[in-house]
Amino acid sequence: MGAAASDAAVHAWDIAVANGGPSPLTDEPARRPAPAAEELVEPLRGFAHGPAVEAAPGVGDATALLDHLGRDAGRRPGN
Repeated sequence: MGAAASDAAVHAWDIAVANGGPSPLTDEPARRPAPAAEELVEPLRGFAHGPAVEAAPGVGDATALLDHLGRDAGRRPGN
């Protein structure tokens, strides 16, 4: 379920950002799938999943999750 939740969160963010909107992902829902996302993505780094983006210190859980998944959310306005 954590993988499905992180996948849905990332797709929602991708769609919102592509349309110029703010991030629909907030810190509270990002906390739950974060451990599953880390466990599932790390073995795939380098061949099936892009590199993580280094999260800036002090960013929220939503931005940290998106950055970990390679979305560079910390450098997007409204995140």
